[in-house]
Amino acid sequence: MNLYFRELTAEDLPAILNISKDIWEGEDYVPNVIERWLREKSSMAYGAFLDESKKELIGFGKVKIFPNGVAWLEGGRVKVSHQMQGIGRDLMKYAIDYAIQVGAKIAQYDTSSRNFGSLALAKYFGFIEKKRMEVLFCKANDVKLTNKPIPSVNRITLEEAKEIYNKIDTGPGDEVCIGWSYVPIQYLLEKNSSWIKKDDAIMQLIRITSSPVQEGPNENSLWMITYGDDNYAFNLIQYAISNETKNQKIENFDVFCNPEVAKMIQEIGFSYWENEPIGVVLVEKDLISRRD
Repeated sequence: MNLYFRELTAEDLPAILNISKDIWEGEDYVPNVIERWLREKSSMAYGAFLDESKKELIGFGKVKIFPNGVAWLEGGRVKVSHQMQGIGRDLMKYAIDYAIQVGAKIAQYDTSSRNFGSLALAKYFGFIEKKRMEVLFCKANDVKLTNKPIPSVNRITLEEAKEIYNKIDTGPGDEVCIGWSYVPIQYLLEKNSSWIKKDDAIMQLIRITSSPVQEGPNENSLWMITYGDDNYAFNLIQYAISNETKNQKIENFDVFCNPEVAKMIQEIGFSYWENEPIGVVLVEKDLISRRD
């Protein structure tokens, strides 16, 4: 199948939304962010077309270039009627070629550990897994805190959190999980979030007061993202839950953590969606070796 590509503009919005409406049973996040994507100077939203005149859009994606040389790939979508025809692979190749053309050093994207199609694309194009966080949830009314006293914690600033994060063993790279996505730590923002610390562990709390702009839990949720010592991370989770039980607006708690912490919080009522392990995975590809 011959495809034709070009950068998308605001005039393509109707066609983009027409594809997006059938993704994830109508719960795709792209409609919430696509207008911003089209305005971002550091990003390039691109489309795949069946016709040489480039009017019949059947797929799209976005590449954001960070100043540190990272090309961030996201939003790859294929029209339902044209899925399973290799178009997703063509979209990925176009994004990688563009990243190389503009001088990016590495390409990254994140995905759910259950998104086998996305993981297959990663393997095909030579991406390797760099980071992974387990994701568990619990309804606020179903949490069963331990009878042990909840230890005190310290509230810290974003800059303090960054400093501590850099001293914690979090694997290769400095990317930080922000829920169902990752971001280089130097570009981490404070929007809708706060940080707390207990000895050798830190936790970011993100309040979801409306539908999130990324794949993830519903509104009225509190996301808790932990790093550092497992036991202290567990203390932070219990502290946050105990503190938030006074807030009747919070309906769900969602934790992003390593496997050991995941085991601990299952004892107080947390579980995986559909009782099958799931995580958010960051994959990466070296682009330097692809240059001529």
